[in-house]
Amino acid sequence: MRKMFKILMISLLISSGFAMGSSVFASADKPRILKSCKQCHEVDENQLRGKLQSISRKAETLQVFMGAATWQLRFNKETELDGAKAINKIGKLKEILVTFEQDGDELLAKQIVVKQPASIPPEWIVKAKDVKKIVSKSPEKGNYMLIDARPGKVFLEGHIQGAVSSYDAQFDKNVKILPENKDTMLIFYCGGAT
Repeated sequence: MRKMFKILMISLLISSGFAMGSSVFASADKPRILKSCKQCHEVDENQLRGKLQSISRKAETLQVFMGAATWQLRFNKETELDGAKAINKIGKLKEILVTFEQDGDELLAKQIVVKQPASIPPEWIVKAKDVKKIVSKSPEKGNYMLIDARPGKVFLEGHIQGAVSSYDAQFDKNVKILPENKDTMLIFYCGGAT
């Protein structure tokens, strides 16, 4: 019985060693930035940019969703928070940037920055019913240009008739598509407030 216990303990130690080693190697292969975030952002070696998947205040851990992978990090009372009143108030699937440091086999979040919604002056916002009215006329008659600011792949899946694709992350490259007449109304649309 004692020999069997010893063999079981040795097997357990060996398998947990392999599991720990493989998780360290696997984490090096995990993406550190969510694919949709790559269009506008980059990350440093010690940063993760993705969506908050879950938080455990009791265990002081958070999970950052990267699409193909999820990262788990610890946080503590020294973790800086920008863009939310408390870590548990961030909200599931909010886009976050986490700056971390390696602490043994764990990652410790040093700073968490929550992406804020775009701030758009109220006078720039046009209601859907008004856009529908404008777009019911041709671009020439309505003196407008309708611009789909979503990624080109999404544009190809479907878009508002008459819209041109000018992906927001590549706007500077696409300035040439803008109308020469500076009095032309530009109407941009995307997938929602970001």
